[in-house]
Amino acid sequence: MPYVTVHQSPIYHQVSFEDLLMGKVANAGLVRTNETNTRTYYTEKDGSDLFWVDKQASIIAAFQRFNEKYADLFEVDRHSLYREFFIPKKSGGLRKICAPEPPLMDALNELRRILEDKCGALYHTSAFAYIKGRCTVDAVKKHQQNNSHWFLKVDFHDFFGSTTKEFTMATLRNIVPFNLLLSGPRSVRDDIEKAFDLCFLDGGLPQGTPISPMLTNLLMIPIDFALSNGFRDFKGTGKYLVYTRYADDMLISSLQDFDPKEVQDYIRVVLESVNAPYTFKEEKTRYGSRAGSNWNLGLMLNKDNEITVGHRAKKSFRAMITNYILDSKKNVTWSVEDLHSMQGIISYYKMIEPDYFAGLLASMNEKHGVDVEKMIKRDLSGVGHESSPF
Repeated sequence: MPYVTVHQSPIYHQVSFEDLLMGKVANAGLVRTNETNTRTYYTEKDGSDLFWVDKQASIIAAFQRFNEKYADLFEVDRHSLYREFFIPKKSGGLRKICAPEPPLMDALNELRRILEDKCGALYHTSAFAYIKGRCTVDAVKKHQQNNSHWFLKVDFHDFFGSTTKEFTMATLRNIVPFNLLLSGPRSVRDDIEKAFDLCFLDGGLPQGTPISPMLTNLLMIPIDFALSNGFRDFKGTGKYLVYTRYADDMLISSLQDFDPKEVQDYIRVVLESVNAPYTFKEEKTRYGSRAGSNWNLGLMLNKDNEITVGHRAKKSFRAMITNYILDSKKNVTWSVEDLHSMQGIISYYKMIEPDYFAGLLASMNEKHGVDVEKMIKRDLSGVGHESSPF
């Protein structure tokens, strides 16, 4: 029985008899229009009624063309197709990044388009990482909307590296339309498996490619489905647990106190049921209430159920803006990378706490007689300080 995932249709206001009497029909509109929401079904059918034969033929041909086009890449040492480097982790230590060289990058981008555009590869609605239109704020908002007080944070150890080709192909056999493609002639299975082989390095998915994030979201559908459904009435206790996942970062919360060990044991059972190769990073497991230091995905959901970037981030933000203004007045130019970084931080923080940061910027602009956001755009355009807004 395969999993079928589709985009969730917009939800409209249901017109009642009272609405008809009161003449409110004209005002009945959309209730929810979030185009990033999906709906996953576990069906007894094989999905062939949703996936026509002519479309299957087109997909099979796409895989065949892909293998022919990039035949040379299958013949060389896989390590020669990557540049390896390390970046610092926020929690300390270094993270290994394997960046594909241009020929492999082109191939993986094309394979990703085949999976997304032709195969309709999606994600469970509980997933929030690496998805256009979704971010960390959206994930935390799910817990905020529930007014959750208690939070369990669970991470997987070496999430991408643990995702093997064997697990990938076994899982895809339970997801439409891959179940249909992989149950076909041996030649078809061989073509598909060969194409997927290009995604792996040293037995797992490398971190730093354009396809690893999308592929893990696809493979996690059965796990996300089981957990989100199981947490709605956790073990028949009547407790509703909110579940979101940002890559390997699982966040489970509830309005009521719950047993974190019992929840972790349940997650392990789900992982074992699908032969998933993932294990917990025990040192990063955390349980507590929002009355304490409730940081999730770099954001604080505080005791008042408000999402904030925290006092330290606000202090650092004020210092960054002040330094930029003072340097600009001295005709000291910041690098393009620093300007883009500052512009991104401003946009992100204004999205999280719009009133606070809009007010802070207005106050600093008035104090220094500038318009910081116009200054950044000016410096990025390379106009120079002759048109300074001071």
